Amino acid sequence: MIDRKLLIAIAIIASVVITACSEVTAPQKLVPGGLTAAAILGPATVVATINGGGTAEMQPPGLAAGRTAFGMEVTLLADGSATGHVDCVDQHGDNLPGNIFGEVTSWRMEGQVVVLNVTGKLVRFPRPGVTGGHPVPVSFTVKIQQFGGAGVGHWTLEVGGRLFCIELLTSGQIVYRPE
Repeated sequence: MIDRKLLIAIAIIASVVITACSEVTAPQKLVPGGLTAAAILGPATVVATINGGGTAEMQPPGLAAGRTAFGMEVTLLADGSATGHVDCVDQHGDNLPGNIFGEVTSWRMEGQVVVLNVTGKLVRFPRPGVTGGHPVPVSFTVKIQQFGGAGVGHWTLEVGGRLFCIELLTSGQIVYRPE
């Protein structure tokens, strides 16, 4: 039987991912003569897309423990900018339950790891000693170490350089598609 809270979280994530922004933006870096690079080169070239969603189990030594429902739809551009959305819901019963989500603004590579920089919100779920329900601004980093499905896909989430979640997929997948 599917856990009701997990089903609700997946439905929320699906609606967020479907409405996620995927519009390609032009770079705004100035080149000699005061023109923007976009004025000379046109919109940034798409390098790849990353799409995925499902559930994951948070692994030690991350600070968070428990199950996660997540979704992402991201477009990586050649100038290092990115568009798209990431949403991660830590389930009730986890040690840090809540929903962290936002717009992907830029990306880079660290060896074979894809690093996504995200600006968004955190909504803490109420629990003993913690009030919740009000979104607070947050910037966070998602690092995708391994693309794939259950038991293979692997990613982390950091806030302020501090590692909170080490995620191993238990269902769904994360797919990388080069252009």
